[in-house]
Amino acid sequence: KAKVLALHGYDDPMVPPDQVNAFAKEMTQAKVDWQINMYGNTMHAFTNSLANDPGLGTVYSKTVDQGYWQAMEGFLEEIFN
Repeated sequence: KAKVLALHGYDDPMVPPDQVNAFAKEMTQAKVDWQINMYGNTMHAFTNSLANDPGLGTVYSKTVDQGYWQAMEGFLEEIFN
């Protein structure tokens, strides 16, 4: 009866889109209630305001940082109400 919300930067070199798709397939096969929000032009660590290493793939995104919480709030409201 697990519910999963994954918030992911599409350009994250640590977890490329094919791995995200494999995760989605695994969650579906396990009959998990899952959601994935992928943010375009966004790398790993997008909510960490100190992240600024494009070579490593960790870059803060002010735009995504300001907006991702809405998805999290909606998810939390769904599971706790």
